Amino acid sequence: MDYPLRRRSRRLPDDEALDVLRRCTWGFLSLVGPDGAPYGVPLNHALQEDAAGRRLVFHCAREGRKLDCLRSCPRASFVAVEGAETLPDKFSTAYASVLVSGPVAVVDEPAAKRELLRFLVGRLAPDHAERGEKHIAHRLDDCLALVLDIESLCGKRRPKADPYALAHLGF
Repeated sequence: MDYPLRRRSRRLPDDEALDVLRRCTWGFLSLVGPDGAPYGVPLNHALQEDAAGRRLVFHCAREGRKLDCLRSCPRASFVAVEGAETLPDKFSTAYASVLVSGPVAVVDEPAAKRELLRFLVGRLAPDHAERGEKHIAHRLDDCLALVLDIESLCGKRRPKADPYALAHLGF
């Protein structure tokens, strides 16, 4: 089910929302467990874009709660937030955020996993490619790659100077 953004004036155009994903290096992956319980976990991510579409790449251990959740429900949402600043005098927060959702694939095939991990290293530690390659070789069998295929995307912002923020309260 698609929910429209309630505060449409705060919606980011898709290209700006994607910029938030490009600039941020971590966010929160939200999943649903086998028992229906929600599970949210902070993770590093990298946005991968090509002619086939857009996806987020993550890595994780070979076992654990994330994988239990994904086996039960292979869909997820991911939220990244940048520039969050509490504005006490406005009873608000300045921020830019993006929410994406879609199916998540677990990648364990060695060559595909290696390429995804190289992509993560290139995005998160570009000055350490050689060490990253050694680390990937050493840990390849110990981890998995996760790929969230972006089906929906919604960006939102509240700038510091928002003249309408408290107008409805008479401030």
